[in-house]
Amino acid sequence: MKCRFQSKIFQNEANGYTIAAYWTADPSIPNEARKKPAGNGFIITAVGNDLPMIKNLTYELTGYWVNNPKYGTQFEVEAHMEIVKRTKEGIIGYLSSGAIRGIGEKTAQAIFDRFGLDTLEIMEQHPEELLAIRGINEKKLDEIKSAYSENQCFRELMTFLAPYKITSSQVKKILLEFGSMAPEIIRQRPYKLCEIKGFGFLTVDKIAKKFNANLNDPIRIAGGISYLMKKAASEGDLYLYQKSLISKALELLNAELPQQAVNERQIQRVLYQLALQRDLIVEGNRIYEYGFYEMERETAKMLVAHLLDKVPLYNVEKELEEAQQVLNIRLSEAQAKAVRMTFAHPVSIITGGPGTGKTTVLKVILYIQKQLCDDQVQLMAPTGRAARRMAESTGEENASTMHSALGLAGDDEFNEDFEYLDANFLCVDEFSMVDMRLAYEFFRHIKRNVRILCIGDADQLPSVGPGEVFRQLIECGLIPVTVLDLVYRQAEHIRIYENAQRIKDNTGALHTGDDFQILECSGAEETAALVQKVFRQELQDKSIDDVQVLTPYRKRGAASVNELNQVLREIVNPQDSRKRTMTVGKRKFREGDKIIQTKNRDLVSNGDMGIIRQFFLDEEGRKKAKLLFSDEREMIYSAEDMDEVELAYATTVHKSQGSEYPVVILPWIKGFYTMLKRPILYTAVTRAKEKLIIVGEQAALYQAIRTDNRGMRNTILAKRIVAEYHTATENVQETDCEQLKLAI
Repeated sequence: MKCRFQSKIFQNEANGYTIAAYWTADPSIPNEARKKPAGNGFIITAVGNDLPMIKNLTYELTGYWVNNPKYGTQFEVEAHMEIVKRTKEGIIGYLSSGAIRGIGEKTAQAIFDRFGLDTLEIMEQHPEELLAIRGINEKKLDEIKSAYSENQCFRELMTFLAPYKITSSQVKKILLEFGSMAPEIIRQRPYKLCEIKGFGFLTVDKIAKKFNANLNDPIRIAGGISYLMKKAASEGDLYLYQKSLISKALELLNAELPQQAVNERQIQRVLYQLALQRDLIVEGNRIYEYGFYEMERETAKMLVAHLLDKVPLYNVEKELEEAQQVLNIRLSEAQAKAVRMTFAHPVSIITGGPGTGKTTVLKVILYIQKQLCDDQVQLMAPTGRAARRMAESTGEENASTMHSALGLAGDDEFNEDFEYLDANFLCVDEFSMVDMRLAYEFFRHIKRNVRILCIGDADQLPSVGPGEVFRQLIECGLIPVTVLDLVYRQAEHIRIYENAQRIKDNTGALHTGDDFQILECSGAEETAALVQKVFRQELQDKSIDDVQVLTPYRKRGAASVNELNQVLREIVNPQDSRKRTMTVGKRKFREGDKIIQTKNRDLVSNGDMGIIRQFFLDEEGRKKAKLLFSDEREMIYSAEDMDEVELAYATTVHKSQGSEYPVVILPWIKGFYTMLKRPILYTAVTRAKEKLIIVGEQAALYQAIRTDNRGMRNTILAKRIVAEYHTATENVQETDCEQLKLAI
């Protein structure tokens, strides 16, 4: 379809998603797509990534028509190309459009006056002739040549990469990497795109196959291996076994091909080269990405150094009794043991489910620490909600997220330059959420001779990121561990905690009552409808902050996060003409929406919830959002920042880790398939403080209880800790012997 740009309706600056109006006279346009007549044509709406928006140019858009229930028929653009008409108006319009730096309207007119309809051929083949134009010197000519070449390359790349959802910002990355040779490089060696950050192997492979690329190119094989290693990390593994990696690579690299293109020997050769370059580390039959290998190995070394530190060790019987009297607390023997362990060892662990008194124990520990040492204490947790809960329950104001305490800018932005933490007593709550990256940074920031306490629930889901650090620390056998397994919380909510214990131990039927309800229904649609009804009922005497819907799936079916968020929002925050909205990609937010932060940033942490207070235009006319997070933290977000925000009427069980809610509504059906596992159900149940309402199928509930299927992640942190400890203690013994000889 040939058309001309009319006006921009919307553009997401973060990802390039654009909605724009175009004029066309194409008679094949469906009648329902014709928004309004204009001259001898009509206006249509197009949607796509980085649509062209220069008014002086004619474009050819390639794509297909889609019917949007709300906005009507729109043209989904897969590719676009500038069409420069070989007329005076077309050539001058193109040159003066702003696409070519150094040429304005007057210069464009002068160029056409001299070269006429041959202008574009002159610019492509004999650009030096432009020196004859008044105002164009050698310096300006170089600028024009460079801009013209870039524009030609950009147009060419956008044309054949647009069907693969490659954005203009990604095309600019390609040009920055490969320059004017980019189109030729992509045609001849498309797998070099894998070397540019942000280009996934699967997308590059589709592009390459279009150009009949060499499918056993070592760069392709390396890209496939890198993809598989990153996929393994996203599933929690620090390494893959060599045999498994080769098998997966053979399957990936030969998928949907009429015959095998890559064999095992070729994969092994590339693995060998990647190992020589230290991109991969081969250790026995295990293959690591270099970064994860170093993190696991160095974390073990640093932890062992702390285990052998000469921190002051105390007998705290007197202080323990005093603390219980002052705080009006009476500890069980297991709880008292946890306190003693903390002061008798440099590193210790307390693990237990909800209601078992972990917070009570921590209060006593903090009281004794201040009485004995009056040292600076640092409390932290992986998420903002967990850190604030820690501060509220202990009365300590200095609890913070681990990212904030360690000076980490974002989820993956770890710096080589850092300062050691000042505190002499460090306590991390919700340690089961700590992945390998964060554990490495934590131990790297700790100075020597400090006391470390890790608190968590080993039966919860492991960290979202790779590794299984908390369980590995427990299983290494070198760190004293106190298990709290008796429930002490108040009787009115006792069923939640007792049932959590039954789920964890797979012992007997669940007991229902006012605080633990199971509402039976069948299928995703019926379950979603009942969730809405229960949600509405609970909000009659509770705030939106107190009622949270949790579900295992993000996208699949009516009982998923995405689907439930849309229908639950209409109950709490229905649209009306007074509420402004902001569209981010294909998501639409409205004023008053409940939202959740999905990445760490300054002042706001992953998992923090809040409300959209207002949308407004700043002084430069850019749309902004005013968000209010808990603790009255007000933040101003751009459209790009809003990519880090999601609706939060419903959220995933995984995202709820580290949080507690007065009321949890939990859809649970057979359709959740792979998510019907005991750790997922246990984590969901233990998020509820006062009431849990399970909506769905009891058969699915008991299937999850029977299915432990925790699945061991590929990590050997525990083994490394043991090996490092033996090496370190042997060295200490040898040193002691040498000193004894000298003394004799």
